[in-house]
Amino acid sequence: MHGIVLKGLKDFVVTHHGHEAWQAIQTEAGLKGKIYVPVTEYPDEEVMTLVGAASSITDTDVPDLLEEFGRFLVTPLLETYGVHVNKDWTGLELVANVEKYIHTSLRAKEISAYTPPELQSGWIESDRVGIIYDSDRKLCHFARGLMVGIGQYFNDPLRIEEPSCMHNGDNQCRFVVSRAGTI
Repeated sequence: MHGIVLKGLKDFVVTHHGHEAWQAIQTEAGLKGKIYVPVTEYPDEEVMTLVGAASSITDTDVPDLLEEFGRFLVTPLLETYGVHVNKDWTGLELVANVEKYIHTSLRAKEISAYTPPELQSGWIESDRVGIIYDSDRKLCHFARGLMVGIGQYFNDPLRIEEPSCMHNGDNQCRFVVSRAGTI
């Protein structure tokens, strides 16, 4: 997992629960004192161990924690990778284009093994985007949070439906994203 996600997790915990909570999470995860650098790769297992410990320490269910974290991480991600975002896009347009313009660019540029999930996305209609998320990480709750956070960041609130989810036994997660207030 890319270090920006782990650094973001630390920042999220410290912002919402304090530095002591982050220290307790690291201790519970067996990673006491480890520092996460945004441009470094870390094993996916570390993220999941830290998320599990964060869930326990903050008394927040993992899906809710991942969604909150996803919303939080949008600003740091856009500050770091905003060069790949068309300045005229709306939040919905960013969601529609994240795979084609952002993930693909990052995979090509990175010298590490950075592997953002491969998404399939496209316009269903002029005001709705369909996304297929299929990843062994099964971080669809995090993806949902990112989408909500994108809508908030762009002041373009998004409505997210998930007609299928890997956590419900489906082969992949499917999202339908539209502007809030549209059907």
